[in-house]
This record gives sequence, C-alpha cells and structure tokens, in this order.
Amino acid sequence: MRRFFSAVVLALLAVTAAAVPAQAHAELRSSNPASGAALDAPPPQVELTFSDVISLPDDAAVTITGPDGAKWPMTESAAVDRTITAKFDTTAMKAGAHTLAWKAKSEDGDVVEGTFSFTMNVAAPTSSPAAVTSSVPVTTTAARAAETGQGSGGSGWIWVWIALALVVAVGAVLLVRRRQA
Repeated sequence: MRRFFSAVVLALLAVTAAAVPAQAHAELRSSNPASGAALDAPPPQVELTFSDVISLPDDAAVTITGPDGAKWPMTESAAVDRTITAKFDTTAMKAGAHTLAWKAKSEDGDVVEGTFSFTMNVAAPTSSPAAVTSSVPVTTTAARAAETGQGSGGSGWIWVWIALALVVAVGAVLLVRRRQA
C-alpha cells in the first residue's frame, strides 16, 4: 500500500513538472482591431500585443479573410518585443464579417496561433482610410475556446487542480502512515 501511494505522489509530481513548460507560451493580450469589433473604416494596420516577447513565424504572421473568402494583401509586418504589427492594402475590402488569423513564435521556438472575427460596416473607400483605435483584451485561451467550442478552463486553473491533487495525495499518504503506526 505504501508503494502505491508513493507511486501516486511521484506521478503527480511528474505531471506537475510536465505542465510547467506548457505555460511558457506567449498569449494574445489585446488586438487592434478588437475581437468582435464593428468598424466603420478599414484598419490599414493590425496590432497584436502578447504576454511575452515574440517573433514572426516562418509563414504569414497575420491574414485577414473577407466575407467573400478573399484575403487582404499584407504589405508589411514586423515584430518588436511583445507586439506584431501588420499593414494591409484595404482598397479591395468589402463590408461584412472578416476573420483575422494570427501566428507568433514564442521565445522557446513554438508557434502559437489563433483567430477572431470583426465586422466592417462599409466597403473601403478609394482613398486611404484612417486608422481605427479600439482595443479590447483577448486571450488565446478564450479566443480558441470561443472559435472551436472547446475550453481548457484557462491556463491559471491548471495550477489550482494540480495543487488540489497534491494536497489530496499528501493527505492520503499521511492518513495511511497514521493508521499503520
């Protein structure tokens, strides 16, 4: 019985050690345009702000797909510290729902990605539009859960569950030892 509880405690410690590297990935903290925003003018530039330092992935960092399935042409992209900025040619933009897909490379080299939607109320004018400045925080966990219908409970909750499991395991070991004595 003692070996069983020792094995359980070691298994919980191994799970805890394995969960630590997964927390090192950058998460999307805010975006401009914001997820779910209704815009009256097309954003010529997209800004994505992350929780940690990021870099551009090997392929496109940001793509915007319009209601007709056409992608906006990206003219430039850059990553500085925790922010990715991408500029777009918005002259062919149409009114309706748009999907913004993003990718970023975390410091550990893994690529994090996500999507969200925003709506354009009017078609793009023929002249250069003004930038839109609205920002609402969007986390990758919430964005992915909303888009796919799958929720992980959030990255902060995993530590609560791990701590609870460790407390239960240690309590069980102490209870068994007390009964044996």
